[in-house]
Amino acid sequence: MKSGLIVKLIEAHCAGNEDAFKKALKDLANDEERKGNISLSSSLMNAYVSEKKTNTSISSSPLSEMSFSVQSVLPTPKDKDSTLELIEILQPKVRLEDVALPEKTKEALLQIIEEQKKAADLLSKGITPTNRVLFCGPPGCGKTLTANAIAGEIDIPVAYVRLDGLVSSYLGQTGTNIRKIFEFVKNKRIMLFLDEFDAIAKKRDDPHELGELKRVVTTLLQNMDSMPGNVFLVAATNHHHLLDPAIWRRFNTSILLELPNAQQREVIINRFLADTLNEYKVDVKTLIILTEGMSGAQVCNFLQALAKYCVMQHKKKNVTKEDIASVWVKQSTLFINEDSDAYTHALYKLNKSGVPIRTLEEITGISKSTLSYRFSKEEKPDEQGAEKPYNLSPLASFGCTLLDNIGVRCYKPYE
Repeated sequence: MKSGLIVKLIEAHCAGNEDAFKKALKDLANDEERKGNISLSSSLMNAYVSEKKTNTSISSSPLSEMSFSVQSVLPTPKDKDSTLELIEILQPKVRLEDVALPEKTKEALLQIIEEQKKAADLLSKGITPTNRVLFCGPPGCGKTLTANAIAGEIDIPVAYVRLDGLVSSYLGQTGTNIRKIFEFVKNKRIMLFLDEFDAIAKKRDDPHELGELKRVVTTLLQNMDSMPGNVFLVAATNHHHLLDPAIWRRFNTSILLELPNAQQREVIINRFLADTLNEYKVDVKTLIILTEGMSGAQVCNFLQALAKYCVMQHKKKNVTKEDIASVWVKQSTLFINEDSDAYTHALYKLNKSGVPIRTLEEITGISKSTLSYRFSKEEKPDEQGAEKPYNLSPLASFGCTLLDNIGVRCYKPYE
């Protein structure tokens, strides 16, 4: 340790200057961290936090709430080489009622929230509450939003892990960064949120990956094993099939968040209309049909485009099916070629939803005769006697099959 920093620490203590003492201690801890003494750095600051908790009559239980003034004493960890922040502390402002979820999913989440709220009672009986949850599903289906809603219901902050700082090009540094993060949160009542989880938890038997990633996964597993019960770990991935098998056993529960069904889309649409287009009369049924196959985020993007159209075109109170179809087609051409079968099928669905062929001709520039010919082919079943398996929404993510919207798949990981 640098003698000058220790002298400043003693001088501040003798003078009774709390701010100077805190600054000197942080300088000393940062100096040790730069030397690679992460454990010592954390111990110095944790000792100060522990004493502050005693002096301010805050419960010593790891499950008790800590004030932000105490939490702010500890500097957030940084990558040694890039000096980028490894985590960002967020105070969630959303609740579970703000997220459009199937009832089965909501019931599963309410159970987890109730366990967390009654964690002290459960622990007194030797029962461990659920505190490790894995969210899987296509992009834009609300994994991050749901995690924030859970934290909001429990009333705890979120430590959002920043991958741009976590993953380092230097040998061994990514594993060190993971240890820093878990060291930082271990004495806090907090949610640790690991987004894009597959980036650090891929299968170790993948022949295309380097040995460094295998060491990272091992470090992650070890830190998850030693994580205390006061930390609520939530991870999210779009590629759960890439995760290492050993990772699954570290989670109490895994929940699949799928593309929103008609009921969920109706909730999203009605909320948006109430907030943004409340002075307009909009055909909600048409919107529900045309957003089939979209993720929640894509539904919101489509509604934003519709709102811009209404304002910029100086639309009156009534938004017609033709208006909605026009916006929908313009959005769809960003993702699908106009000559593709998927595009034709999408126009066919528009027609089936009540948009006349003449209107589609005006919107797309494709003649009525051509549209009629293409639609006649759509009405014919394939050789097996089944309809063509198209995704209605060209805005849906590529590579994502349109799933049966069956709600939640909530299951225990492999034993």
